[in-house]
Amino acid sequence: MMKMVRIAIAFLLLSASPAWAGEIKGTCFLRFVGVSTLHDFSGTVLCQPFSAGLVKSADGGTTIPAVEVDVLVDGMDTDNESRDDKLREMFQSDRFPRIHGTVKDIDADGIRREVGKEEGGKAFFDLTLTVRDVERTIQATVTNLREEGNQVGFDVEFPVSLKEFGLKAPSFLGIFRVRDKLTVTGNVLLEISSKE
Repeated sequence: MMKMVRIAIAFLLLSASPAWAGEIKGTCFLRFVGVSTLHDFSGTVLCQPFSAGLVKSADGGTTIPAVEVDVLVDGMDTDNESRDDKLREMFQSDRFPRIHGTVKDIDADGIRREVGKEEGGKAFFDLTLTVRDVERTIQATVTNLREEGNQVGFDVEFPVSLKEFGLKAPSFLGIFRVRDKLTVTGNVLLEISSKE
């Protein structure tokens, strides 16, 4: 019961927070998990710092018109140097050093309502990823929205198909091959400054 009360209070604070109109500066930490014929593996990468505007929409709601986030391929770390080299080769990091993500027209109030309405609440948005020279739009899930002062955090998850981006899954020793689907999860932290 106390947990539900805390969630309701947090939701009310988010709904009333004046910090939702202004400028956003963000960071994120991503974890990717893959399956190979030998065993599962995981890796991590930090997003490059990003910024975005936060505006009031015509109906009085709060909207983020666009957010662009980059990840450096050479920053991916699976705690295995040989596997990291194979990943960089697959992504052709010498020619395409960044994976670029774009999200447009984010209904911040709608996400707060959906994620905060009950324990385990979820919201969804379209994420356009550019990997090498291929662009695809996939659906990402937002959970675990939290706020403290002028900081807002949430968790995100989305699937990535290597084939859809024209990538050939790496193999090791010519025998063990990574499967097509990867799952990416992340923790996003936003710092919001109000416009005067």
